[in-house]
Amino acid sequence: MEGNDLVSIATVTSPTEAEIIRGALQAAGIACEIGGEGQAGFSGIWSIDILTREADARNARKHLKLLKKGVRERRKRRAAAKKATTESPSDAIQEGMPKTNIKKRKE
Repeated sequence: MEGNDLVSIATVTSPTEAEIIRGALQAAGIACEIGGEGQAGFSGIWSIDILTREADARNARKHLKLLKKGVRERRKRRAAAKKATTESPSDAIQEGMPKTNIKKRKE
């Protein structure tokens, strides 16, 4: 049956990254598996493929693209927030006693 052949939609070198991608795709309802899981001892040396059915490949690639875009946007926001707090510390959150309208009682 056409569309049931497994195709690689991503290649990584970290088993952890492969597991994260697999989990994200499965959470989105896309069946997938990791090719080359037995290479964990060669982390960073050999490539690990994320495989899905040919019929699901387009949807899986689209989902991964959206996930990567979200990661980039979060990194940009964190960097901007960090830069803002180092450039203008007066805008940073100041810790200390909160101001209140409670007046001291006269004794």
